[in-house]
Amino acid sequence: MSVATPDFFGFGDYLARQLVAGRGGHGGRGERILLTSMVNLDNLYESSAFGRTMTESLSTCLFRYGFRVAEVRKAPSLFIRDREGELLLSRDAALVAKSQAVQGIVTGTYSLTPTTVIINVRLLDAGSQEVLSVAGMELQRSHNINYLLARDTALVDGRISAYER
Repeated sequence: MSVATPDFFGFGDYLARQLVAGRGGHGGRGERILLTSMVNLDNLYESSAFGRTMTESLSTCLFRYGFRVAEVRKAPSLFIRDREGELLLSRDAALVAKSQAVQGIVTGTYSLTPTTVIINVRLLDAGSQEVLSVAGMELQRSHNINYLLARDTALVDGRISAYER
């Protein structure tokens, strides 16, 4: 993993390429998937403009790699937390997956450090919830990233990246 500072579609493409590589380098081959908004690892019920923007860019890139992306913005909540704080697919998620006729579900988390954001993504089998592929990266915090994070919380600005100068 490396710290990156390009645009969000560059981030999305980097994550999408990892997901594709984890499946033997073959694109989606027309598989229908749905994506859930990336959530804060410290509070699995919390997302942010950053998490939603990362999910949107990943969705765009996965589509370009041959996945058919189901639009489920109006679907019921897809995840619950167990007593240990782990992210689990609920029975509702299985019902949504079945009603949307998807083969895979993409989930993601992000963690904040003082200077970076750590992102982890999983592609799960919609039926068995088996992990099919994983992706991850660490992003240098920038003015733009902090802005998207701060829209929902009170964060201070990180260093300005070379990209933003």
